[in-house]
Amino acid sequence: MKTNLSDVEALLICPVCSQTIIRTKGHFFCKKCNHHYPTVQSIPILISSKDRHKTREAAYHSSISDIYRRLHHMAAYRNYHFHKLSLKPILKLKKRSIILELGCGIGYDAITLLKKGHLVVETDISPGQVQEARKQIGKKGLGRQALFYIADAENIPFANESFNASFIVASLHHLENPLRAIQEMKRCTKYGGSIIIAMEPNRYEWILVFRFVFSFIKQIIMHTPGKRFFQKVIERADRYREPTIERTFSKGEILLLAKQAGLSAVEIKGIWFFCGFIHWFLTMLNKLSTKNWTIRTDIEALFVHLDDVLARFPILNNFACHWTIQCTNTQCKKEIG
Repeated sequence: MKTNLSDVEALLICPVCSQTIIRTKGHFFCKKCNHHYPTVQSIPILISSKDRHKTREAAYHSSISDIYRRLHHMAAYRNYHFHKLSLKPILKLKKRSIILELGCGIGYDAITLLKKGHLVVETDISPGQVQEARKQIGKKGLGRQALFYIADAENIPFANESFNASFIVASLHHLENPLRAIQEMKRCTKYGGSIIIAMEPNRYEWILVFRFVFSFIKQIIMHTPGKRFFQKVIERADRYREPTIERTFSKGEILLLAKQAGLSAVEIKGIWFFCGFIHWFLTMLNKLSTKNWTIRTDIEALFVHLDDVLARFPILNNFACHWTIQCTNTQCKKEIG
């Protein structure tokens, strides 16, 4: 039986009482608790709370949605390679599988899945990001394979076992309650389905040193005669400072989160060694100036391949900048550690 997007929308539930909601003219409505959920540019807003942190997070990402691709080098080969590598288990699923993405951003990863013929439900707490995702996916002629919702990753508005797979990329560390989000992914994913948590920052003191160094340099600049000259540069950088929780995960911590959520970790990979530092450095330059700083693709490809080699060594793997973990929605007898 062919799966249609209308079948997926029928699985929506109220974020407040978890009962089925219905679409009426211009909004969704829950008969059980009488909650109304409006739309913005025809995108449903299915959020139950007005948490201050989440409100700031949504506002920030909406404000940069039009420049997000440039700011975070989404066109760079390193992003294409490692994002696609992270999605490999989902890419292997049969055509027209129903996939959920949390923290979808501008739809970068969904496009890869849509091109493979999957149906993707894009969710993000930021209205601006969801609108940009719809725009970018539409430009590729893939809009008919996707649904878009403004939703909270910690309170997913879908019924149990709605999806063949679910994933979150570079967003878990922004959340106040990452365990809750993983539990929600488990709830919404079919038994035995894949759950991918990708591109999450590693907790290693030698990595965190770089943040301290950048902060120290900033303080020196702001207390020197060149303060006035650098003021505009610093103000520009502060504009792009994310109002987010500073969270990183050690290998043990992210595996424990998966276990506490009731998932079985199939594989965990350390990714981004040299590429991580290249990315951070270029991102910093882009935040400090109006120029779009990049690296030549042929040179970048060398670092990407070098990172792939380093990831094969178990000891070196622990020193990666990010983790990607593949889980299944079941407990198996043997778990990795």
